[in-house]
Amino acid sequence: MERIYRLLCAALVGAQLFFIVAAQVSFAVARPQAGELVGGMLARLDAATLVVAAALVILAGRRPAALLPLAAGLCAAASVLYFTPQIHQMRLQGQTTGARFGMLHGLSTGMLLVEMILLAIAGWIG
Repeated sequence: MERIYRLLCAALVGAQLFFIVAAQVSFAVARPQAGELVGGMLARLDAATLVVAAALVILAGRRPAALLPLAAGLCAAASVLYFTPQIHQMRLQGQTTGARFGMLHGLSTGMLLVEMILLAIAGWIG
């Protein structure tokens, strides 16, 4: 079970790293369409994070190792329920240059980095 736990942590961190690179390339290559493309990728990544984090919590059982993926799952839930819908709505309204859009985007990126750190630590300590 410990190997599966570590493998799932590593796979999710890898997916998140890939997303970061893919998002940067998308904005460099296809600027006008990048927002929709990256938003779609983020929705799928958040869904995968919720599912895998739940599996990790179940695998960890009552051990303290369940807390880190639980926290990562809560970060993904915040992205799905709060940050991503607001960013999407602002994008639809053409409000992508204001301070609020930048703040929400920064917080969303920060949440992703926190997820990665939590999952990397979870995988490390197993």
